[in-house]
Amino acid sequence: MSRSEVFVDSSVFVGMHLGDQRAKELVKKAIDEGHILVTNPVVFSETVYNVMFTLAIQDDLKGAYDLKKHLKDYTFVYERVKSALEELSEASFLKIVPISENTIKLASQIGKDYELLPNDSLIAAMCKEHGIKLILTFDSDFERVPFLKIFEG
Repeated sequence: MSRSEVFVDSSVFVGMHLGDQRAKELVKKAIDEGHILVTNPVVFSETVYNVMFTLAIQDDLKGAYDLKKHLKDYTFVYERVKSALEELSEASFLKIVPISENTIKLASQIGKDYELLPNDSLIAAMCKEHGIKLILTFDSDFERVPFLKIFEG
């Protein structure tokens, strides 16, 4: 059984919080195979925002401005995501790694080289910095990053 680290992108965590069975199965498979899940604060932020935004759209709100006006109805998502991450962390399945100054410097070059959005470049840079070669994601942009392999479910 491999004890390699695998980075978990927000697309997978968002899926888990919105009931996507593929996301749940992907995380379960990674854990069952003995991988250590790794994520960072950017993923927490993206997950909370995207779950809030999706729920708001499902409630017929009309976008980010509308979400801000009704934010009190969606702040429960913070606790839900935090609790899920804590549960995985306390079970020794997940490490949350901070973003360093070096990560930011590396992200600038990686974002430019592989045409990634800023948060994706931070994720790729953190993976490179920590020697993480696998990523759990539904984001095809990571296919352009030669030092990352998308974990197959």
